Amino acid sequence: MQPDVIVVGGGVMGCSVAYRLALAGAQVVVLEKSVPGAEASTAAAGILGPAVESWDDEVAFELGLRSRELHASLAEELRERTDIDVGFHRCGITKLAFEPEDLDEIDAQAAILAAKGCPFERWAPEQVRREEPATSREALGAIHLIDEAQVEPRSLLAAIALAAERVGVAFRSGLTVRRVKVDQNRVRGVEVDGEQIHSRCVVVAAGSWTTLVPGLRFKNATIYPVRGQIISTQTRPPLFRSIVFGAGGYVVTRPDGRALCGSTEERVGFRRGVTFGGLAQVLKIATRIAPSLKDASVEEHWSSFRPGTPDGLPLVGQTHAEGLFIASGHFRNGILLAPLTADLVCDAIGGRPLPERAEALSPRRFEEPQ
Repeated sequence: MQPDVIVVGGGVMGCSVAYRLALAGAQVVVLEKSVPGAEASTAAAGILGPAVESWDDEVAFELGLRSRELHASLAEELRERTDIDVGFHRCGITKLAFEPEDLDEIDAQAAILAAKGCPFERWAPEQVRREEPATSREALGAIHLIDEAQVEPRSLLAAIALAAERVGVAFRSGLTVRRVKVDQNRVRGVEVDGEQIHSRCVVVAAGSWTTLVPGLRFKNATIYPVRGQIISTQTRPPLFRSIVFGAGGYVVTRPDGRALCGSTEERVGFRRGVTFGGLAQVLKIATRIAPSLKDASVEEHWSSFRPGTPDGLPLVGQTHAEGLFIASGHFRNGILLAPLTADLVCDAIGGRPLPERAEALSPRRFEEPQ
């Protein structure tokens, strides 16, 4: 049977889009060159932090807040459909200041958040040590962002892929999309290895590889890979109650005591791997945030590619070609923005109007003339 929609990419973004489209009644097939979640989706830290990541970007901030709240309801929905707990936990985020200029930044952040009605607390050094005793005594203060949250990306990917299958999404792994077929300004489907798959709609959600897919009208580097390296350890009891940012990185503590320390941002193309320099950078940041981590054992380390864009905003929506959509370029916020992106793409395919803020995400801003 010819699908209504082909989704290229089986990460959290592609699976989320496919799931929402199938719930709306579409016949959907997901094409994945490896296995679902093999790239950035399951390597992410799972931070749902628009107030810490995007407080100074009005568009990203508002869309991020909306998507963070969608995660709360999505977690319950996926638990009901799959019995999988995706680890949604409204733990809050504490952003430390180590230098006088850091204090200036969190004061500016506090002013903007107060004007927007976003809840936070401004902590003096003694309150930082009282609320999060494992933090460095060098901290000059902090802002605590009350409503920020986290999820477990591997569980989220497993749940959203299973939920998608249960509502009729077909997954085909091990296929490389050789070309998106566009004829007379209308998408016709895709070419894969020795096969053509026809469809009236195609959604390309291939992460850092998105604008490398032939048939799209983008420069190859419109969406580019940014390598991030993360180290994990195990702490007993859990190191922090909240996610802690500071010194150019973060420590994410899971409720079971795992601590994820990250992350680098490296423009090295598609060079995979964990490096001495990257690990040294992450360790330096993590031990400045929490000096006790100097005695912790390194349990795991990994890297993956986050899809960056020239203006820091993702590409979400229809391209020049009727029926051809992009859902990629979310950089550090792919997990955060997956539920909202899925809703936006589903609405766009259904011909429903998008929120005004979503216009800034249009892929057409980067498309090359024909």
